This record gives sequence, C-alpha cells and structure tokens, in this order.
Amino acid sequence: MQAQKVIIRGGVVWTMVEGKAPGLADVFIDGQRIVAVESGGASTFGDDPAATIVDATGCLVMPGLVNAHTHSPMTLARSTMDGAGFPGPEAAPTMPRGKDWRGRLDADDHYWASRLAIAEMIRSGTTTFVDMYRDMDRVAQAVAETGIRAALGWEITTFRNDAHEWLPYDERTARRTFEECGRFAADWHGRAGGRISAWIAPHETSTCHEPWLSRAAQLATQMDLGITMHVAESPREVDFCRAEYGATPVGVLERAGVLNRCVIGAHSVFLSDDDLRILSGARYSAVSCLGCYMKIAMDVTPVPRLLKSGINVALGTDGAPTNNNLNLWDEIHLNATLHGFLARDPGLLPGDAAIRLATVGGAKALGMEHELGTVEPQKRADLIVIDLRRPHLFPQEGALIGNLVHSASGNEVRDVMVDGRILMRDGQITSFDEIEVLRQAQAIVRRHRAAVGLPQRFERP
Repeated sequence: MQAQKVIIRGGVVWTMVEGKAPGLADVFIDGQRIVAVESGGASTFGDDPAATIVDATGCLVMPGLVNAHTHSPMTLARSTMDGAGFPGPEAAPTMPRGKDWRGRLDADDHYWASRLAIAEMIRSGTTTFVDMYRDMDRVAQAVAETGIRAALGWEITTFRNDAHEWLPYDERTARRTFEECGRFAADWHGRAGGRISAWIAPHETSTCHEPWLSRAAQLATQMDLGITMHVAESPREVDFCRAEYGATPVGVLERAGVLNRCVIGAHSVFLSDDDLRILSGARYSAVSCLGCYMKIAMDVTPVPRLLKSGINVALGTDGAPTNNNLNLWDEIHLNATLHGFLARDPGLLPGDAAIRLATVGGAKALGMEHELGTVEPQKRADLIVIDLRRPHLFPQEGALIGNLVHSASGNEVRDVMVDGRILMRDGQITSFDEIEVLRQAQAIVRRHRAAVGLPQRFERP
C-alpha cells in the first residue's frame, strides 16, 4: 500500500509532546506526513471518502520506536553466544572446533538476515533502526524493499582475523573498509524516498585505530554525515586507548575530530567525569543496550548519570547473538527498572522517561527531532497502534504508561506505519512476504551447518 490519506480514528493518542498527557484523538495523515491531531473527530479532512480509515478504538497511537544500535545481518546467528561473555582473546569458544558456520555467511545471506531483523522490529513497533556492519548495500536493499526507515553505516575496521593474535592491525583491511564506507554512503544516502540515511561507521577506538578515526571524521565532514560507532564499551578498550594513545576513548575521539560531528555512541559505559564534560558539549547521543549487557554479564550504560550531564540517550538492542531479540519493549522495561535497582532508588528513571528514550531520544540521536519522535502536524507519519485490550494491560485508568513500561511485551503492536505507508495492519505484515523470510532464514542456517558437518537438530551440539 502506497502512502495516501489515512485517518487513525477513535484511539488514545500519546503525542510524546512534553507536558501533554495521552488522550482520545484522531490522527489525520496525508501522504508522508501528519496534518492534524484532533479530539472529537471534527475535521474537513475526516470527511474525505478517499481516506483509509484505521479504527483504533481500544488502542493507543504513539510514535514508532527507534532502535538506535543493532547489527541486522547478525540475526541469523541468534543464540550462538548463549553463555558467553564479552568477546575477547580469553573468551571460551561458542562453537565446536572447526564447526563455526557463522564465518560462511555472505552478502546474500546478510540480505535475508536483515529482512528477518526488519520483520522482527516491525512486529514490535520499531519504525527506524541504526545499523553498522559489512555488506550494507544488501541491508539497504532490504530497507528499501520493506518500507522501514534506517540509518546505515559500513563498518571501518583496521584489523585482520587471525586465530593466533588478537585484533592485529592490518593496513589493507583498514583501507578497504574505509573505501567501502565512503562508497556506500555516496551510493545510498537519501535513497528510498529519504528513508535511508548513510552514516560513517568506524567500529570502535581499539578496532579502528586513531589515524583512521581522523580520516573517518574528515570523510563525515566532507560528506556532511553523522558518525555511528561503539564507544567506551569495555575495560579492554579503555586500557588500549590509555596505553596506545594516552587518553580515554572519548579523549581519542575528541582529538581525532570525531566529536565535531553528530555522533551516535553505542554503549558509552566506561566514562570518566571529564568524558561526560566533553560529551555534554558535543552533538553526542549515548545508546543503552541493557538486554545485551545482562546476557553477556557486562557493565551497563550509566543512563541517569548521562541524562544528569545533559547528554541525550537513546535505546538500542545490539545484535541478536548478544541480546537474542530486537524488541525495544524489553529495553524500555529494563531501563525503567535496572538503573533504579542498582541505585536502590525505584524512581530513578520514571517509566514515561524510559519510553521517551526510545522515541524522542532516538529521533534526536538521528538529528531528526523535527521530523520524528512525536505525533504532531508536519512530522513524518511514523506511527504505531498498540492494542490495549489485553488482560495484562488492564486496568488502564490512571495506569496506562505504567502498564506499557512494565507489562507490554511488543506483541500488542497491531499496526505500523512509516512515511504514511502501512507496513503492518491488524497484526499482519503487508509490505513483504514474512513467511518467505522465515523460510529463507531457516534454509540458510541449515545449509551452512551442514557444510561444516553439523547435523540437523533443534539444539546446538
């Protein structure tokens, strides 16, 4: 279904506009944009017989969620890191020797992996995602075909795979990935009717060495693009930067000119007070991925501390191997509970603030706060409809937001719209063949497992 006139009628609308509570209203959409949000249903536009009517009685209408950090091509490797900690030279192998089929995945496989990720995200209400990996042309193709919105970056890495040495510097890899990043950005930025934005994506300060960070910053400036990368994710990264560069990861980014651009910094866990001071003066957004941290037993993004310092925070899932799902409702719940648990302060991050991280915070991270993140006239029609008629979401009187934060699972998302185009209607994805995606995903993994001698079975050996 192409973008058209749509009326979402009879639902409770949570606009996410600061200070405005959820209330009954109709949302009027013309093409890609919202044209009105009105209570009472009185509107000339509402009488247009050409408009598609979406009955939202008993439902909540709100902005689509923004997954500010994931790796969609890794979705086929879901559950392959169960029981494993943070990757490193000391990490125990997660596959039997000679049986690690994940390295066999190619660009075609990553295309189907991304479509699988997109199906999962649409089903739980994500309308925009930020992704960094390789083979991003195929990810962009999947985005263009499925109707979702995405910010994509081809990862710049400066090491080669070597079983006998941990992340050895490799000039050829650095040059190749840097060139791929620039070529991808030139080819894809602004494509799919503007739904695809390209970002420059140095992997991290210990896996994209400092000279290449400077070149990445220069490329971003030259192309007028933002930068997305991992920042201060592990103690190993901090130790590497101090030993190699005499600075923290944030200090390295400042010196390399990265912080002169709009930056999405995934994780942002190990930050000093001086780091916070530097980041608060930059166009920097930290991304919290709590589901990942809890699964691999690592430290967490200090969200309350970041917010107190005036730094924007968004939510992400990271990839399926380290999280297992791409469901932002899990992240919303965790951010509203875990920070308070650790500080023994249950009100530290209120529920409505946690949801705003996944909407307003995500839009701001993208530099699109004037286009996304709230339900207002002239903004992009990236909206979701949540069916509230579920036992676990009752009673609702005075408890709507709390129910969403602490009880919703994402399965309640009924309708999804991006740029005014309906991608899911009444729980059925309409913009592509979901069953074919599932079939392809299963066949790919089965084929690669068989190629390394793993039997067909439902559990890992």
